[in-house]
Amino acid sequence: MKNIAAQTDVGDEHLQVQIPAVTKRDLGQRSLDSREPIRMIVLRALEAYGVSVPADAISDRRKGRR
Repeated sequence: MKNIAAQTDVGDEHLQVQIPAVTKRDLGQRSLDSREPIRMIVLRALEAYGVSVPADAISDRRKGRR
């Protein structure tokens, strides 16, 4: 039998949330200002809040932007 806990810690999962429009606009503006994807901004915020985020997950995955 495979170790389910070990399997869930590998790779990325899809997460969809509804947020207020003003929050989405602010995230979009921060993304433009910092030239970073919203994903990076959200992961940094989650990490600052104490949520476990692997260090290598906070990176720009867009091609040619690293």
